[in-house]
Amino acid sequence: MSSLERKPHTPDNTVTNVVSDGLFLNAVIQGRDITVHLPREISPALAGLPPCSPSFSGREEQLHELTRGLAPDRRALPQLILGLPGVGKTEIALQVATRAQRDLGWFTGGVLFTDMQGYDETRHVTAEQSLSSLLRALAIPPEHIPYGLEERSRLFRTTLAAYAKRGCRILLVVDNASSADQVQPLLPSDAVNSILITSRDNLDLSARRHSLEILSTTASISLLQNVLTHTNGVEDVRVKEDLGSAEEIADLCGNLPIALQICGALLADFPSRSLASMKQALSQAHTRLGILERGTRSVTAAFDISYRRLTKDQARLFRLIPINPGADISSSAAAQLAGIEESAADRLLEDLARMHLVEPGDTWGRWRLHNLIRLYADSLSRECHVDDRRDLAFGRLLDYYVHGAHAASSHLTPNLTPSRWFMGQRDALRWLDSERSNLILAVGLAIKTGEYEASCVLANELATYLQQFHHADDFLAVSYAATKAANMSGNKTLEDQAISNTKKALTQLKSLEDAIKGFTTASSIFSESNDLQYEASTLSSVGHAMSLTGNFEEAITHLTTSAELYRKLRQPGLEGLALASLGEVLASAGKPGKAVDAYCDSLELLQQAGDLHGVGLVLGNLGLTRQQMDQPTEALRAFKSALAIFQESGSRAEEGKVLNSLGLTLQTLGESRDAIDCHSRAISIARDVRDHDLEGSALVDLGIYLRSISRLAEAADAFADAARAFANVGDNQRKASALQAEGVTFTYLGRYQEAVDAYSKAEYAFRIIGDGAGEGMSLANRGAALRSWGRLRESIEVLTAAVDVLSQAGGKTLASPATLQLGGSLAAAGRSAEAVQVFARAAEEFARAGDMLEEAKALLARGIALRSLGRFSEAATDLTHAIAVFREEGDRERATMARLHLDEIHKGFSTP
Repeated sequence: MSSLERKPHTPDNTVTNVVSDGLFLNAVIQGRDITVHLPREISPALAGLPPCSPSFSGREEQLHELTRGLAPDRRALPQLILGLPGVGKTEIALQVATRAQRDLGWFTGGVLFTDMQGYDETRHVTAEQSLSSLLRALAIPPEHIPYGLEERSRLFRTTLAAYAKRGCRILLVVDNASSADQVQPLLPSDAVNSILITSRDNLDLSARRHSLEILSTTASISLLQNVLTHTNGVEDVRVKEDLGSAEEIADLCGNLPIALQICGALLADFPSRSLASMKQALSQAHTRLGILERGTRSVTAAFDISYRRLTKDQARLFRLIPINPGADISSSAAAQLAGIEESAADRLLEDLARMHLVEPGDTWGRWRLHNLIRLYADSLSRECHVDDRRDLAFGRLLDYYVHGAHAASSHLTPNLTPSRWFMGQRDALRWLDSERSNLILAVGLAIKTGEYEASCVLANELATYLQQFHHADDFLAVSYAATKAANMSGNKTLEDQAISNTKKALTQLKSLEDAIKGFTTASSIFSESNDLQYEASTLSSVGHAMSLTGNFEEAITHLTTSAELYRKLRQPGLEGLALASLGEVLASAGKPGKAVDAYCDSLELLQQAGDLHGVGLVLGNLGLTRQQMDQPTEALRAFKSALAIFQESGSRAEEGKVLNSLGLTLQTLGESRDAIDCHSRAISIARDVRDHDLEGSALVDLGIYLRSISRLAEAADAFADAARAFANVGDNQRKASALQAEGVTFTYLGRYQEAVDAYSKAEYAFRIIGDGAGEGMSLANRGAALRSWGRLRESIEVLTAAVDVLSQAGGKTLASPATLQLGGSLAAAGRSAEAVQVFARAAEEFARAGDMLEEAKALLARGIALRSLGRFSEAATDLTHAIAVFREEGDRERATMARLHLDEIHKGFSTP
């Protein structure tokens, strides 16, 4: 530290090297009041940080997690914020830094900010240059700053450690780093001072990584509104008045913050411009990127910076990926596009993913592009179409999909020799499931490129899979497209095949009111023409559609007639499917006994027809109905039979659903270990097949059961995982409910801080979907947890808010439980007079709702509070009433408690 001690002296011989006020030095903006020899008090300041954006929206979970990583009670670990260009990495770093210092006071030594300009070839800042500016910001005189990277790094770390030793933590924000070499020398070594780093690349650092995703639709709309409000004032209400257009604009911008900011600024420039006009302008894909420019800000420019860093091979594959029609692409398909080995494609895709230009899919070996990056890559590809040979690339891809579909179909079609392309039916199904979207879209893209016969062949190869596994909408789409392609090609054989498949798809199609009218008309036409085949199929479709609208009686009539017609036609498989649908409707209509009869008849027919997949589905539904009838042993038998079928056929998603249902039945039978095993296996399968809905449902079922057998910590983990699964499919309602359950479980455990965190997340999730009742219940639970935690002032504030929210959502009746909780917190805080009033209000609300037991609880609480105030006569009246109700309701514990308080009053005690 000798270089720190050689400083000018004042007349009184005291050190005066003090840096004050925010100054911009080279690439570093320094914080205020940072000294080498610390004064006794250092005032926190944020002058050194660029200002946070006033339009910031969303990111609550990431903000919470990043801020928590900077907490002074944790060992400081570098926090690395990653994400694609324009996703808001710098902004969230600024938000976190501001919150950590200004709001929480965690960095009394100040904040340093350095922009490494890692992706700008002309302004790139080296670690050595940055350290020079940082040391100046820490009041090291220029003449004492050594030359050489190692020497500067050593001095910088020593200086930070000196601050840490004096209890003055410093936060360093390193923005736009493109390599580990830029960051490594800047990392604090004292485990006290903290560092936030932003980068587009997965830097090779020992750091906690935080990958930013795009915003939710709600947060995107909020960001648009915030931009307009900040620029034009609260009078600009265009977003609020046209939420539909705002949502479409958010979608067209890919929920990418930079695109939304630019779009908002363009709208703010012209207050008379409607959101509908902007939506229309953005709807043209080929001009969208050109519209998303304003001044020096441009989405294309943000992408250009990353693209220019690619190697020739990386850039070529990046440009070719958009040729694939679906949202994601496999490594194998990418290799076909580029005409390279799959291992080489994998390496290139991994490189692109590390740069956040492509994103890994939910399963390894699949990749996707953000929709604006997809438009950007496609525009580059069209500019380079001669070099890239787009036509040949698509030809190779189409051949791959046609051959793959043919090979997979050979494993599903009887009497065909199974292709060696796949190891078995399970492998073939896995490929078809993962590529389904690409295969469907490839049929249409082949037509656009004039590959008519290839389009028909691909559609025909998919027919068995789509029909057998009930993907009716896709089946109809490809079959109908193939009829057009066949007609254009003039191939009558292909046209006949396509027409036949279209008719088969119509027999499976599931629709609602509009389709009912069309199917009913079709049924009457077929009846008049004595075409029993199509009359039966349309009646079946009409029946199923009617059941979805709740019109069970008419649905039962149509499905019964359909089954009878199939019987006349001697088609046991189709008759069995009609009876299976009839069983589902009967069960939904509250007629489980008749449903069982229909399922049993269906099973016999489907077995006769050799439709084992159908048999498995019916057995699963039969098990559910047996559960409904409180017949667990019979349900168990049905589920086990279904499970064996799906395991044999490799139908993983169906296997997972049955395992979860089997777990519920085993719970009923008291088979704890087996029940938990079934739920766990269901969860594992759901993750394998990317069925987040099944994953979340199974995790909730597991969590509820674990909580019921007092395995609370495991239950809390299950609910937390369920919330994340539901978030993956955008199901905020069930995400919020899972978080609520997590909070309840932590409350049982006495882990009140974690309970409060879970309730806060649930509250936010309910709020963004407009569920006032759910938000209010989360607030009430949080308030109760805070009371148990001993934080009574906060508990009272939160419960007061809960009462207000619940009252607005459903009136005083809905708010009554929260009112009772509020009274409890007031009483615990010694505010007995206020508690008496609140308990009285709760009792009145419960009485008005006719809930005698809850009214008695409120009267008991008020009686105790009145007694503490010395109002014994009133207390005795409330307690006497409560005792009578508790005895009538069989609540001995509360009756005894009330009786004890009443006896104390009668004995003449004036205090509890």
